[in-house]
Amino acid sequence: MKRTVKRIAALLMAVSMMAAMTACGSSNEDKIVIGCIGPITGANAFYGQLLEDTITMMAEQCNEEGGLLGKEVELIVYDDRSDAIEATNAARRAIQQDGVKVFIGTESSATTLALAEVCEENGVPFVTTLATNSKVTQNDDGSTRPYSFRACLSDPQMGTIMGQYAYRELGYDSVGIIYNLGSDYSIGVMQQFSETFEAEGGTVVAAEAYNDGDVDYRAVLTTLQNAGDFDALYIAVGYYREAGLIAQQARELGLNQPIISTDCMMVANMFEIVSEEVEGAVYNASFIIDAPGVQQFLQDFTEKYGYDPSQDSAGDLVCAHDAWEMVTTAITNAGTDDPEAIRDALENLGTIDILSGTLTVVPETHDTLRECPIYRIENEQFIQIAEFKPTA
Repeated sequence: MKRTVKRIAALLMAVSMMAAMTACGSSNEDKIVIGCIGPITGANAFYGQLLEDTITMMAEQCNEEGGLLGKEVELIVYDDRSDAIEATNAARRAIQQDGVKVFIGTESSATTLALAEVCEENGVPFVTTLATNSKVTQNDDGSTRPYSFRACLSDPQMGTIMGQYAYRELGYDSVGIIYNLGSDYSIGVMQQFSETFEAEGGTVVAAEAYNDGDVDYRAVLTTLQNAGDFDALYIAVGYYREAGLIAQQARELGLNQPIISTDCMMVANMFEIVSEEVEGAVYNASFIIDAPGVQQFLQDFTEKYGYDPSQDSAGDLVCAHDAWEMVTTAITNAGTDDPEAIRDALENLGTIDILSGTLTVVPETHDTLRECPIYRIENEQFIQIAEFKPTA
């Protein structure tokens, strides 16, 4: 009799444990877990906070509208502190402990490359918001990283657009280039611009580099000036402070050629450093800031959080929004939160509507095609003069 009671008790305990495990499983199954990873603390915390705020706002709106696939979206935010090791550790914890099915982030190419390694090891896809390095989506042998996608344009795309536009539309036959030797972004844009411009028929008279952290560029600019005549000065850098100081010092030295640059110039704070020196400068941006969708989202964001990012980092907000749209559309199309199915759906996303127009994922490369506006600075205003969508 005692043995029978013990057996019944053991059986009841086993059934109870199974029920508890099933309850836990059903709890997880009722949610779709999305990870957001970026520099929440550290030197670049402002950009990480902007990423977190944007994705949190999107997740809240999504859940208010019923979630995805009839399930609540659980957003978990991870801090990579702009450090590759931190990004690696955070990604592993997210996948192995928290059950994250797909990531949005991170911000820099270095941390995103670390994230890519972890995602490939575990078969989990991600969409980076701002990592422009070509290696984020492509291996050194030219093959495509299977789980890596991006919402932004890549360095080669940005360089290609301005290289073509400078030769075809602006009519420049020769350029001199200054770039940052310590920045992967600067090097990547410079190289692709140079290759494209020369393939079009132009001549790069000289490309001179400075060291990361420099604030006096006169020696490098003098070397560039002595290299020979050229039609335009290409400032291939990623931060408006550098671009502003370079333009200022170039004019002081008598380098009065028209300036072409990157979207780093699309920051109103730059005019605290320079004004007349960048008058007429032309650059390509990654999104159309005057698009009605962008302006409405900026207004909604500012009302919710109490700060306006458009003066310094509207691009971060726009690309974060678009990354969310890519991920949620992929989950909807896949009909499941299985990471492999999400990966396949991202690869075959096709063209979707975004804040500033349309976005197309190229299946062969996982690069993104999106309308790319060309701007000219006029009286401290950013005036759109053209629009270009690169081809695959």
